[in-house]
Amino acid sequence: MRGRKKEKFIVLDVEGNSTCLPYNIGYIVADNAGNIYQKRSIALPYAVWQNLIGSLESGLCKEMHLKNTKDILTDYENSAKNRKYKCISIESFWILFTSDIQKYNIKKMYAYNVAFDNAALSRLFGARYEMLGLEIRDIMAAVVKTRLLNPSYLEFCDRHGYLSEKGNYKYGAEIVYRYLKGEAYANFEEEHTGLADVMIEYEILLWVLKSGKKQEWSCICAWKKFQQYVEETGYQRWLPF
Repeated sequence: MRGRKKEKFIVLDVEGNSTCLPYNIGYIVADNAGNIYQKRSIALPYAVWQNLIGSLESGLCKEMHLKNTKDILTDYENSAKNRKYKCISIESFWILFTSDIQKYNIKKMYAYNVAFDNAALSRLFGARYEMLGLEIRDIMAAVVKTRLLNPSYLEFCDRHGYLSEKGNYKYGAEIVYRYLKGEAYANFEEEHTGLADVMIEYEILLWVLKSGKKQEWSCICAWKKFQQYVEETGYQRWLPF
């Protein structure tokens, strides 16, 4: 008897901010057994220029990762074989993205803080994006509920000072990846390029899937979940003295 084919899904990360067009998108087609079937590292020079123009005119895109945008524009001038990114038009990216969805029969897309990525793709592609009908799943929500609501993670954050200005526990992908990998990764920093960040988010996703706990993928207010956990369990903040 033949084994069932593993369902394939997309894990995606976009670079930009909530007022700009995403200019660097990385994604993989993978499955829950750790197999990766496709990797994409896309740069959109048109979006870079539009964002820079918008920044000059209104200041709305000041927070763009300037290093990445400079890298992309420099990369665009290189010969095709020396490029780090696949520099294409928005329309060409749409064709590539939808072709991968069709080829691999994709039904689900995962991202870390998926609301941000989902909104970015909506800005980029318009109404036709919604017509793809993808099930959108938030890795951040799932990892908080399955792996982070415990004294071990809270003590880890206390020990390293991973707290917001308001004193809330941090839960970004970079911090969670440090916790997942252990003390040797205490100084790990995300590259903040789409594909590189996708690879760490995929590791976090696989960690969630191996948790043995029920996974819920809808977006949550994570800091409130931590606050609620502390109040319900009576957790005492770890102090280094």
